[in-house]
Amino acid sequence: MWECAGCGQEEASRRKLDGVCHHCGLLLCSECRIVLIDSAFSGPMIDVNRTAVHCRDCWRQHHVTGVPLGRSTPK
Repeated sequence: MWECAGCGQEEASRRKLDGVCHHCGLLLCSECRIVLIDSAFSGPMIDVNRTAVHCRDCWRQHHVTGVPLGRSTPK
């Protein structure tokens, strides 16, 4: 059974795993994922969706100054 790396809840429970941290590859539910605009997805060929999913640890390590989208305060 798959489980969220953030909260440990199994996918078959209340939450659906709908994110993968783009730094470490951990599976995350919608409650634990942090979505923000990531400069890794910028450049002349990219102009649509520059958002990326992050786990809490990778957000802190790589983007602590970034403002999360759709989540007020990462836990």
